[in-house]
Amino acid sequence: MERLFSRSDLLHIALTHKSASLLENNERFEFLGDAVIELAVRKSLVEDNPGSSEGELTRMKIDLVRKATLARCADRLKLREHIVTGPDFGAGEISDSVAADTYEAVAGALFIDSGFEKAFQFVRDTLLDHEEASCSGDPKTLLQEYCQARRMPLPEYRTDLTAGPSHAPVFDISVIIKGLVLGTGRASSKRISQEIAAAAALKTLEGEGVNGLHAE
Repeated sequence: MERLFSRSDLLHIALTHKSASLLENNERFEFLGDAVIELAVRKSLVEDNPGSSEGELTRMKIDLVRKATLARCADRLKLREHIVTGPDFGAGEISDSVAADTYEAVAGALFIDSGFEKAFQFVRDTLLDHEEASCSGDPKTLLQEYCQARRMPLPEYRTDLTAGPSHAPVFDISVIIKGLVLGTGRASSKRISQEIAAAAALKTLEGEGVNGLHAE
């Protein structure tokens, strides 16, 4: 891993969980890496699937950037054993969510260190070359099943904006659970916008959870 970086301090920060340091941790790199991975996956899918529709590309992208998928990438790189955590973490307590966040942070740090092309190659080598994207998944169904399994309120979808001409509309849609907006989506159809919003909500729920949503 070290050989990918010209600045080892960036890698160290990318591997540092906020429990170990409130001032110098990987949250900012994670924020950036999330976008880097998203762009790399979108670029690859468009180039590799010329006959796929927007909806199919969206579902494949959603499948590839899920926490569970990114956690597998982290494990291929053996990141869990190198994550720096605080004293509250015991041995073997690195969750899939933390592992996935760390993978995102490494991608973000690599972007800062060497630019997009190096970060893109990293995503291709560690994610795209190993994971098979599926366009059959339905994020709305997955979100509903997630809520039902945890006795949470079912998601509601709200159209926030309809813009553009009739032949090329754009829909902004939010998914709401118990009054909280957990995800948003923008696309040229309501169905795809709802799927993007549902996938964002799943990422939120699978990541760190939201206080007050889970049933007692």
